[in-house]
Amino acid sequence: MIGILGGMGTQAGLDFCNKLAILYRGKIDQEYPLFILYNKSNIPGRPESIGVQTKNLFNKFTNKKNKYKYSLVLKSLINGCKILKASKCKFIVIPCNTAHYWYSDLKKKINLPIINMPEEVFKFTKKKM
Repeated sequence: MIGILGGMGTQAGLDFCNKLAILYRGKIDQEYPLFILYNKSNIPGRPESIGVQTKNLFNKFTNKKNKYKYSLVLKSLINGCKILKASKCKFIVIPCNTAHYWYSDLKKKINLPIINMPEEVFKFTKKKM
């Protein structure tokens, strides 16, 4: 079972599900992949939490306010991943590019494979060159 942590924005998660279904289209309904989309749209704003508004993109913890915002998003991502893990998902994908800013810290907290989308895109494009 594939766990999809979506909701950041909702359309990205839905688009991912649609592409997954098209890519792995079965001849009958039972051949489609099993997945759960957890549309966790209440995660705090990611761009604001990485310093886009304060121009501090390269230092997560310039001040206590940035550290607090970062930890709020991380906690929310962890909670979403725990729900998917409890639903017996074998691995997790996160269709939101910006959410991968928390990938290394998220990986430390969740004992389940999480696909690193930017890394996979890089590997794929590197093969094509």
